[in-house]
Amino acid sequence: MPYADERAGLAAIQAIADSDEFEDFRARLQPPSEYAVLNLPNFRPSLAGRSRTHLVAIDGSQVYDHFPGRLPDTQAGVVSLGIVVMNLRKLASLQKLPQSHSVDPRELRETEDGRSLGALLPGSNAGTVDGLSPRDWFRQRFNDTLNNVSLGGETFAESLYHILGSDHQIRRCPNSECSARNLVMPSPGNEGACPSCQATVLTTDALRVHEQFIENQSAVECHIRVMQSLEMLALVNSLRHLAKSEQGLTAITNTAFVMDGQLAAFGTIAVLAQAIRKELQVIQNTLKELYPDAQLLVMSGVKSGPFVNHAEELDRAPAPNKRIPLNHYWLPNNQYIRDHIIAGHSDDPAPWGEVTHYGRPVILKTGSGQRLIINIAQPEVDPPLTDQTVPLVLGDAISTAGPLGVGSDQFLALRRAHRWASIPLKTGTDLIHSLVT
Repeated sequence: MPYADERAGLAAIQAIADSDEFEDFRARLQPPSEYAVLNLPNFRPSLAGRSRTHLVAIDGSQVYDHFPGRLPDTQAGVVSLGIVVMNLRKLASLQKLPQSHSVDPRELRETEDGRSLGALLPGSNAGTVDGLSPRDWFRQRFNDTLNNVSLGGETFAESLYHILGSDHQIRRCPNSECSARNLVMPSPGNEGACPSCQATVLTTDALRVHEQFIENQSAVECHIRVMQSLEMLALVNSLRHLAKSEQGLTAITNTAFVMDGQLAAFGTIAVLAQAIRKELQVIQNTLKELYPDAQLLVMSGVKSGPFVNHAEELDRAPAPNKRIPLNHYWLPNNQYIRDHIIAGHSDDPAPWGEVTHYGRPVILKTGSGQRLIINIAQPEVDPPLTDQTVPLVLGDAISTAGPLGVGSDQFLALRRAHRWASIPLKTGTDLIHSLVT
């Protein structure tokens, strides 16, 4: 990085370009062919399905910043969650412009009902006036947030407690100086105590996010894990509420539940992936008791990453975005993913996504030419999902997602959810700065 007001010079790059090593490198390089194409996998004609009448989209956002001019460097952040219910029938009836296929934004807003949730979280060195450490205050704020948020019926903390199970054990004491392990997870609204050091134990300690909260280091990764936890618990919370009544189960049969990014949980919160996968199976079984042919539709839109990059490469020749046939889909299996998209570790034979994912990737080209990468939950089978048969809900997922494509890798539903979740960077940082002004 250059110093302030300094322009990078050409001396270093000129020295490299003039060197013998540069010419040797160029002489030995096998240049890639301009005309080479990747082998196109077996894309199949899109399955017919029933487009859902409604859609619930969930997306999160976060801003993290430090308080300017303060020592020691002290930080805090804002985490938000946007939930939008879209009436897809009403959306389909809106008149579209002939070239862009867009609709009047005012009319678009009439097809949706949105809600925003948010929380302030401490970061590095942000302790309390009564002496609570930044790490413990972060734990407390995270726990309080889940105990105070609900989309219907139970709180997010109660949803977390249910899907993890009352017998779930917290791997280690939240006191970093204590070696106690396998502690009892307290029920929502209650606190436990470590039998060795008497440190307070909270329900959210089961997600171990606080383990990444390290003194005098940025806690932005912890804030991102909180945001991701809120997104996944919003899905579980809404589904569990609907599944408790016949009217709610009917709504589930007509609704697509859409998340942003992969259907997965990584890092310390990876425990959520298996828990959500099992809960989706329970809800699917409950749904089939009332409607034997009904399928729970949980999917996500992926707008960046290795699957998006690989799909772009597959679709590149003979011209960009022209090679994958319209109205076709492809389900990459574990072997293909490991060989061509995400390399596996030589000492880890586990199938891709077996531990971290509760959905599987699908690459789709719509009838209007949009290329979408979606993930689909498949509660009717056990993992690894990438080696299973075609999901029963795939036709419905394609019929629902296809009309909502707005350019390659872009999904209208998530754009609308992000509108409710997004925090403008300057506004977010101004809010953080206002805490000490």
